[in-house]
Amino acid sequence: MKVLLVDDSKAARFAMSKLLKDQGLEVETAASGEEALDIIATDSVDIVFMDQSMPGMGGIAATTAITSNEKTAHIPVVLCTGNEGGKLEEMAQEAGAIGVLTKPPQADKLKAVLATINVETVDEETPEEKETETEAATAPAIDMDAIMAEVGALLGSVRENITSVKQDMEQRITELVKSGEENLRPLQESLKKVDDRIVSQVKEQLSMDAGNTRIQLEALRQQVETALEDVKEQEAKLRDELMSQADNRLESLIDERLNELKDDVSKGQEAMEEQLAAMQSKISATSGILGKATLIAILAAGAAFAAAYYLLK
Repeated sequence: MKVLLVDDSKAARFAMSKLLKDQGLEVETAASGEEALDIIATDSVDIVFMDQSMPGMGGIAATTAITSNEKTAHIPVVLCTGNEGGKLEEMAQEAGAIGVLTKPPQADKLKAVLATINVETVDEETPEEKETETEAATAPAIDMDAIMAEVGALLGSVRENITSVKQDMEQRITELVKSGEENLRPLQESLKKVDDRIVSQVKEQLSMDAGNTRIQLEALRQQVETALEDVKEQEAKLRDELMSQADNRLESLIDERLNELKDDVSKGQEAMEEQLAAMQSKISATSGILGKATLIAILAAGAAFAAAYYLLK
């Protein structure tokens, strides 16, 4: 007969498995209600021993799921619990369990539960088991109170030793800390001196760098001023050259214009002289006051024209 043992405790599964195997049963284990349902759905199981308190799906819920399913309702379920009480037995009965087995289970109670479903158990004892029972019956009774008292005294002594060791360690740690601080003090002073020296050197270097920078800036300023003076000189020279070229060009233009005017005046004078000569010949042929006045006006105009010519010349 195959038994499915469901319990989240590994120790509980081990103890219960031994009892079931001692009864000649084949045992398969599961650590949760969900795992138990998966096994039942795929494997043939004759009886289920279900732990009542488990994380996730508890024993009552898993039992209800088994007994309410038509395919698994024929499988008897025994609810295993560490709590006794009528309320729990009532809940187990409502869920469809055939009984409740208190943990840690005892062999006689296990046999009684198995008998309710007509499971044959192993009643015969081997010679080794009979000898063990005989030895247990003849062995002197163990004084548990005395053992517990000795254990308590031993624990008290251990606690005292632990307290003493703790105090001793704290004292040693304090001494080591103080000793370390004293040993580190010269090193700290030395490091402070080194820090001061480094800071001083850095400041000196920065000061030197600043002085060098100022000198370089002053030299650069002088170079810039010299370059500006050179530019100004070049600009003045260029201006003078441009003005000289402009003056020469202007003078040349004036001379050209004057020459053109002189030519024009010369040509006009020649034409005027020719006209005067022609008019004079006509006037000489006329007589009277009108002819004289006309001659005088022509002579005056010729004189003015001549004066203008000489002025332009």
